[in-house]
Amino acid sequence: MKPIPRLAGLLAACSALALAASQGCSKKDQGPPQRPPMSVKTVPSVQMDVPIVIDTFGHTKDRMSINVVPQVSGKLIQTFIADGAVVTNGQPLFLIDPSDYAARVRQAEAAVAADQANLELSRLTLERNRPLLEKGMISTENFDTLKTRVEAAAAQLQADQAALEKANLDLSRCTIVATISGICSKRYLDDGNLVAAGQTLLTNIRNYDPMYVDFSMSEQYLPLIRQALAEGAVRIDITPRGDTNSYTGTLDFVDNAVDLQTGSILLRGLVPNPDLKLWAQQFADVRVQAGLVRDAVMTPESAVQLGKQGAYLFVIADDNKAELRPVKTGVRYNNLIQAEGLRPGERVAVLGQLMLYPGAVVADVSQSKP
Repeated sequence: MKPIPRLAGLLAACSALALAASQGCSKKDQGPPQRPPMSVKTVPSVQMDVPIVIDTFGHTKDRMSINVVPQVSGKLIQTFIADGAVVTNGQPLFLIDPSDYAARVRQAEAAVAADQANLELSRLTLERNRPLLEKGMISTENFDTLKTRVEAAAAQLQADQAALEKANLDLSRCTIVATISGICSKRYLDDGNLVAAGQTLLTNIRNYDPMYVDFSMSEQYLPLIRQALAEGAVRIDITPRGDTNSYTGTLDFVDNAVDLQTGSILLRGLVPNPDLKLWAQQFADVRVQAGLVRDAVMTPESAVQLGKQGAYLFVIADDNKAELRPVKTGVRYNNLIQAEGLRPGERVAVLGQLMLYPGAVVADVSQSKP
C-alpha cells in the first residue's frame, strides 16, 4: 500500500505541468502586444478666399531729384536754408549779388526809351512828307528812305525790348528758388564764393512724397501681374529693413521687357509718404497682392511634407487612424498653404506627424479650437 502516495504525487506534478503548458499556449495565441496610440495635434482645414501674395524685395527711390545749379554767374552773398532743410516749391534758397544785373536792366531800359523816341520821330517825319509826295515835291526814293527808317527804328525797339526782358530775367535768377518740394542735401558752397552759371552745384533736392519702390520678380509671375492690372489697382505693402511698420501703395509701372540674364522683370510701386518716414535707397521687403483665389482649402504649412511622389500630409479620420493624402500645393497666406485634394473641415496632423504611417492609431491632443 506504500506506492499509492507516491503515485498521487506524480499525478499532481503532471497536472501542474499540463496547466502551465496550457497557459503558455494561450499567451502565444494572443500575438505581440499592440502599439499604443501616437500623440498628434490636429487642425481642421478651412475654406476661404485667399489673396495671391508674391514676396520679393527691392529698394526705395525718390520720385524726383534735382541739382540746384545757378543760371547766372556772380558772388554768392546769402544762403536762406540749412543743411538737410525741408523746402517747398518756390521757396528762396540762395542769393547771388544782383548789382551787375540791376545795372544791365537800367541800361536796357534806357536803350528801349531811346528807341521809342527815335521810332516816334521817324513816324512823324514820314507823315509830314506824305503830302509832299502827293504834290510831287519829293521823290518816291526819298519817301521810301523815310519809310525804311521807321521800319528800322521799330526793329531796333523790338531788339532792345528783348534785351530788357533778358536783363530782367537774369536779375530774377539772382534769387535761386526751389523748383520742387522736398528735402535738401548739404550745402556744397559757402557765402562769398563765386559761382558759375550752369556749373556750380549748390545743393540737391529730393522729393519723397510719394516714394517710388523699385523691385524685380520672376517672369513666371508676369501673366498674373498683367491680369491683376487689367482688373484694377494692384496693392503692394513694403517693410523697410529694420522697420516694424508696413506702408501700403500701388503698383505703378511694369517694364516693357524681361531681363534675359536673370529671367526677371522690373516693377515699380508708388507709396504715399506724407510723414517722410521713408528715405531714398532703403532696402525693403515687398509683398504684391496679385489677385484672389476663391474658396481655397487651406491648412498650416507645417502639415505638408515632401516625398518622392510630391507633397503629402496625414489626415486623421473619425476612427482616429492616419491616412496619407497626396496634395497639390498652391498659394500661401499667413502661414497657411492651399492643399488641393483636401476637403474643408478634415483634421490634419500638424504636430507629431513625422512618425506617422498609413493606418496608425493616434490620440489627438489638440486643445485649441479651430
